[in-house]
Amino acid sequence: MMQAIQFLLVPDGGAARRLRRILATQSPSMGVVVGTWPELVEQARSAYLIPTQVSDWKSQFHSALEQLPNAFWSNSFEVAPQEVEAEVEAALSLVVSATQPGIEISSDALNFEGGADRPRKHVADIVRLLVELDGLLPDELLNMQQLLSAEPSAGIRQVAVYYVEGFPSLTRWQRALIDKLNADSGIEHDPKLIGLIASLLLDPSPATPQTSLQALQQCLFAVPEETVPRDDTVQWVGVRDFLEEAEVAAGMAQQLLAETPGLAPADIGLLLPDTFEYSLAVNDAFSTAGLSLSGLPVDHWQRDLGHEALFHFLYCRQKPSPAMALAVCLSSPLMPWPKEQGAELAQAVMDGDYRLRPFPAASRAARQMLGLLGEGDDRPDTLAAAIQTFVSLLDGSEKLESHVYQAKATAVELCAALSGKTDIDWSLLRRLSSPKNISTGESPDFNLEGITVWREAHEAWRPVRFLMVLGFASGHYPVASSDSAVFVSEDLLALRDVLGLSLATPADQMRDRRARFKRQLASVAEFVCFTIPRRDASGASQSPSESLVFMGQLYSGIDDGESLILEMDVAADRDRIHFLPQAAPQSPQQPRAIVAEDMQFECDLLALRTDAEGNLRPESPSSLETLMVSRLAWLLRRINAEPQGWEPERPDVMLLGTLTHQVLEELFQPSRPIPDPQAISTHVEPLLDAAIRTHAPFLRSAQWQVERRHLASGITKAALAWRDVLVTLNAEILGTEEWLEGDLDGLPIHGQADILLGLPDGRLLVVDYKRSSANSRRPRMQKGYDSQANLYRTMLQTGGPKSEDNTALLERLKAGDSTGIVYFMTNDQTSLSDALVVESGAIPGWEVLDGDVAQQAMALIRERLGEVRAGQLYLNRDGDATFFDKQAGVKPYALDNSPLIPLFTIPGDAREAK
Repeated sequence: MMQAIQFLLVPDGGAARRLRRILATQSPSMGVVVGTWPELVEQARSAYLIPTQVSDWKSQFHSALEQLPNAFWSNSFEVAPQEVEAEVEAALSLVVSATQPGIEISSDALNFEGGADRPRKHVADIVRLLVELDGLLPDELLNMQQLLSAEPSAGIRQVAVYYVEGFPSLTRWQRALIDKLNADSGIEHDPKLIGLIASLLLDPSPATPQTSLQALQQCLFAVPEETVPRDDTVQWVGVRDFLEEAEVAAGMAQQLLAETPGLAPADIGLLLPDTFEYSLAVNDAFSTAGLSLSGLPVDHWQRDLGHEALFHFLYCRQKPSPAMALAVCLSSPLMPWPKEQGAELAQAVMDGDYRLRPFPAASRAARQMLGLLGEGDDRPDTLAAAIQTFVSLLDGSEKLESHVYQAKATAVELCAALSGKTDIDWSLLRRLSSPKNISTGESPDFNLEGITVWREAHEAWRPVRFLMVLGFASGHYPVASSDSAVFVSEDLLALRDVLGLSLATPADQMRDRRARFKRQLASVAEFVCFTIPRRDASGASQSPSESLVFMGQLYSGIDDGESLILEMDVAADRDRIHFLPQAAPQSPQQPRAIVAEDMQFECDLLALRTDAEGNLRPESPSSLETLMVSRLAWLLRRINAEPQGWEPERPDVMLLGTLTHQVLEELFQPSRPIPDPQAISTHVEPLLDAAIRTHAPFLRSAQWQVERRHLASGITKAALAWRDVLVTLNAEILGTEEWLEGDLDGLPIHGQADILLGLPDGRLLVVDYKRSSANSRRPRMQKGYDSQANLYRTMLQTGGPKSEDNTALLERLKAGDSTGIVYFMTNDQTSLSDALVVESGAIPGWEVLDGDVAQQAMALIRERLGEVRAGQLYLNRDGDATFFDKQAGVKPYALDNSPLIPLFTIPGDAREAK
């Protein structure tokens, strides 16, 4: 005799769990299975021996959408293919499921009248799409199609399906499959089993009659015949947000258990929205309170590291590469180097160093990976080869092996998409490799002792005495219905009326959801508390659930639903909230005051940076200027304690200065003739492009075209003006970007001078290019607070070039009579100098500043060096910013180097102010 299964079909896992409990206690029997629709399909496939097939639905569906001309989705598909794919697939499944299996929608039926052009066009295009797919259907429909066409004799066991109309709501295809299974089984249905399912729909109203809770259970969403007085069986509480909700709920649960004799944790229920943040917040709050939970879906998510690495690798290969994409790849845990090394490489890129130089002790795989990230592609075959090499170099260890496997599987898809192509479709490749959050797949724990957790979109799985409904905000209880992007409510009504399709409208869905919410409330015996979060997770204000309006109509003396709410923030309301534990009043405590005072260290702060032999490492001019403005900023930089931020690439002042410097350096080289104006105009753009490739690849993209042209124009103008200066001075270029070293009162110093010039009278000029105007540099020179070029002069006087290979330069520098300093301001082509050169009178924009332009700055620097040598660290005063900006003419950028500097600034005027 053939085996038989009597399958009791219910809407979801909650109803299945509850029905199994009823079945086990009231009517245990063999061969009875309780489950949801997917479980029924699996049972049927097993009964008819239909093997699991791997469908190529996704790729063929995408191809059909792309190839079908003049469809309603065509324009949108070019912009957002993934989103359009999901909407059209849902619409196709909706239309097919609403037709009779095996019967196609005729073209004549689509010519219906009545102003329904939109649904007619959409259904017609879906019919065309089905023809293009040549019978291929989504996996769910394909499974049903296989079952519907299976011969009764092919089954090894019979499946009889029991269900109650509307519980769950079924499509036409689902009804047809149930009818087939029942017909093939030939089993006469047991009325008791139907009654067990129907018992889940009964409205037992376990609450005491004539109470506020019973009024909710009986009359919600209906016009009551008479109102009832409001009592203590229901309450509504307004809270700050979902985090406070979780804490309030945990406290109320503790209070209920403490003051209700015989109450078990399982008698307390939580009804939660189906959202990630509520699961985490409730889990954290109740774990802290020492309360176990039963049925809470705590599904942790993890990064899709395999797809993430491939996705950003594609950006790295499409030049110019965004710095952020490079940094993400470099810091990926799947890279063939330690995560600490990856963090350093990523930070170097975000700081503007795109060279991807191999680090010491880099393995062969690491060097190969850095090469891959630095190269680019414009041909599909080279990109396919790079992708294959990339995934072969990934190293996830045993812990991340699944991510590497996923990356390799996706790489096969990418290479297949590139095969035979002449151009690279970057958008398609990114769509195929787009990362998604990966669920850890943790199942809820349905222990018998824990507090009962229900979910908004699921049936209650066991009754409770007390219930707390969290997230009672707009769009919830029930969840708001929304129209699809393909068929709005009017479209569905038109298709249902004219074509006879079995289509559920948003109104039908709302009716079913309201009925489920009433069944959830009907599973409570004594008390319900609704908590209304006044703000969402982003901090935006939100309104209570729309169901509050219907609730307010049930009670006498209530003008509107809002008047039912007791606010946690209002002391008088807080005292009226039942089961809310309140802490004893305490005097408020002031937060700990931050004490900012000068510090004394018992060590030489300069000795914090030494080489392997214990010698002091040299200070740079920029480091000493930072010390002059802020000792704390100097110390934070010295101990690598400055914030390391990532931000989108942009052409800031420092980057533009670097690019300008490199172009001028390449144009004006030692031992070369000074270029003529035509050569300068010709060479600026290619030299700038080379500098951009090295320092700012992002500037090569189309959106920065205007900025590139403007920068090239400015550099050309500055280079022509600087050429005139060199020719007029009859200057000889002795060195460019020359590293100099020397000492300042025994402290080693070094720096890179932009250009060193020799004049016919034997004098030397140290020149520094500044991408700004004279107005930004002139005030500090006039007031004696300029130190940079003077420190270069000090290096020449106390040391010289770091490299001893250039003997000619060494001899020339030693033979120099005196050394002057010059700042060439590229924005307005002005030369600011402390050197009176005879020829300078004929140079437009040459300004000689009288006096010692570095006197005050050097005095302050020497004073600061004495302090830090003695371990003394004076903090900044409030007046420092004004002093340096107004009195010294120095922009105090160092004060912005870290948020710690303003936090630990002492009130008062600058100590240097006279």
